[in-house]
Amino acid sequence: MKVRRHLSRLEPLVLHPLHGMPEDDWHRAPKGKWTVSQVVEHLAVSVDLVAQLLEERAALRGRGRRSKPHQTVLRHLVLGGGRLPRGIKTVEAAAPCDHPEPELVTAQFRMGVEMMRLLDDQWPMERKESVFVPHPYLGDLNLPEWVRFHYIHCRHHAWQIGQLLDWMRG
Repeated sequence: MKVRRHLSRLEPLVLHPLHGMPEDDWHRAPKGKWTVSQVVEHLAVSVDLVAQLLEERAALRGRGRRSKPHQTVLRHLVLGGGRLPRGIKTVEAAAPCDHPEPELVTAQFRMGVEMMRLLDDQWPMERKESVFVPHPYLGDLNLPEWVRFHYIHCRHHAWQIGQLLDWMRG
């Protein structure tokens, strides 16, 4: 049930504050900071990529969780505490481009969330808990853990989006 609740909160967290925002504002930010379109692209790529990898690995059997001890500790701190530590670098695969198109990144975000929702709806609990995709800092995560991570990650970046919107209002 938590998985569905977390998935249902992603779009309101990230996209609802952006309704009606002029396209030029999607590409504004203080020097050295990501724009709103870059933040949304980063989240969209993250959710979409994980959903695809989970789906690809669904047929794999007998592969247990693989994580280093420090990843296990960090996984429990992040997923249990619900906060991302400061200073973690974005992995290259999820780094945004210079000028993402708002409509495309919004659609990609929605599609990634929907793919995660479909996996949750269609997979039996055993599969949800036994198919793993590695996170670069937290080690292997299963579907419920990835959804929890995405919720925490989106909440973190929703705060950044709020800061950008406040900056734009001046």
